[in-house]
Amino acid sequence: MNNDDFPDDLLLQILLWLPVISLSRFKCVCKSWYAFISDQTFIYKHLLHTQSPSNRNKNALFLVNRRDKITSKLVVSTLSYETLQVSLAQVPLPTPYSGIMDKRAQMYIVGSCNGLVCLHDNSSWNNTLLWNPATKETKVVPISNMPRLSADYDFVDFNGIGFGFDAKTHDYKIIKNFRLYEPDSYLDPYFPMFCMYHSEVYSLRTNSWRQIDSVPCHIWDSTRGMRTNQNGIGTWWASGNGDTNWQGIMSFDITNEVFIKTPLPDGSDIGYANDKYLECFLLNELVALGISWKAVVEEGSQMWWDIWLLHEYGVTESWTKLFRVGPLTGVFQPLQYWRNDIIFWEKDDGQLALYDPSTKEMTNLQIDGELLSLQIIPYMESLVSISGANDIV
Repeated sequence: MNNDDFPDDLLLQILLWLPVISLSRFKCVCKSWYAFISDQTFIYKHLLHTQSPSNRNKNALFLVNRRDKITSKLVVSTLSYETLQVSLAQVPLPTPYSGIMDKRAQMYIVGSCNGLVCLHDNSSWNNTLLWNPATKETKVVPISNMPRLSADYDFVDFNGIGFGFDAKTHDYKIIKNFRLYEPDSYLDPYFPMFCMYHSEVYSLRTNSWRQIDSVPCHIWDSTRGMRTNQNGIGTWWASGNGDTNWQGIMSFDITNEVFIKTPLPDGSDIGYANDKYLECFLLNELVALGISWKAVVEEGSQMWWDIWLLHEYGVTESWTKLFRVGPLTGVFQPLQYWRNDIIFWEKDDGQLALYDPSTKEMTNLQIDGELLSLQIIPYMESLVSISGANDIV
């Protein structure tokens, strides 16, 4: 850029501090500004500046996804990490999710990395989208190579999805897991027998899917994506099938493309999966596990949550118990950690709330939705382009 009044290094230092919405507008100033702001080197520097320790919290947001109680439409809002201020304007959902009222369409946020968001429609396991909410750029992910219904398989069961960033290759990846069933000739022909597990990874760099080694497990609540995603490792709540009787978390290393099983902590007294409920979230950059249990009393059903912290993937002994939350009434599940041990909760009426275990106070936020539809995902705006995401230096 030839501008004596604004040398490139000075312009860079000024623009690094600006939010994405302002930078998008400044692209229209002139061709040289458009080229400067669109350059992948600047985009990378702006991303690093935004994510720096001194700027991270003030730039951090939460994406809050839910289905509106009145209109039944899918709605996404942003929530400031620092102030918990809810954005007045909703984040417009990209096609094909915008304005969806059909309850068969269950759109979930799979995850967010460097400002890119992965969306998935539970009603069709091939309907997956990459989206930058700040720049409005979208990309429909191609259909995977997963074997379709054929004479060899009775039906296909979706068994988990995740989204993450491979820092080694600067690639964004999606992991999908399936279980394939076939009829048992010795039983009723309509009674399926488990056949095999199948896992595939999508690479944005190559825009293609490829099969990887899978692991035999059942991933609970599999359509909502990974519960945590930190340093290239994401986690799901999972349990073993058949002879592999275990419960805990299944993690996936995005870079090495391997699964890591971590059984529940000793002494967690979890019982059967359908009697209890688990929820994973990040707490102080480590995986935290909330394990619920209920007690029926005269006033109704009270719930307790034990909060555990994992210090090393794959090592059961590395769990440490932090504290117990409860007894609580009227709450359904923890959603996300905020700070100072304060946790976001979804209440029985679909209300988003904060609970402070030190004061035992529950504070309602001005967001609610249909029960089971609430998601709160850490997010940070960026200029990262889906089409040029792999070109960042």
